Amino acid sequence: MRKKALDVAKFGGTEKLGKGVVHGYDHEVESIETQSKRHLEEDMGQGAAAIIRCFTFGINPVAFKEHQPTKQELFNSHIKGIEVMLWRDGMTLMLDVEPRVLFDQQAMTYKIFVGARPARGHLLTRLQVPRTLKEIVHG
Repeated sequence: MRKKALDVAKFGGTEKLGKGVVHGYDHEVESIETQSKRHLEEDMGQGAAAIIRCFTFGINPVAFKEHQPTKQELFNSHIKGIEVMLWRDGMTLMLDVEPRVLFDQQAMTYKIFVGARPARGHLLTRLQVPRTLKEIVHG
């Protein structure tokens, strides 16, 4: 059975804030914003547990000079490996959450963020306790 192809989400509302220095390293500073119709106080934690996983990959500068892949091409090239890594941890990919791909040109890496949920028959570990948005923000 073939799964529905996932599209990489595109962030909106980005704003370059300039350059910064942390621990002696220069970096670009950007702000990313999104609008939500739900307020933090309204989040009652309904629905199944959702986990956000981040996978970091190194950029091959030679290959990127020959062909600058799109975020979608990068995601498509890693999807099978990501699914295997999630499966090893007892999770499955959430098809209703669009993945995100972010580049870090200075570190020569890119990160792929995906939504995951516990696979059937698996329980979350005590390190992966579901929290509402309000609990995350206010501690």
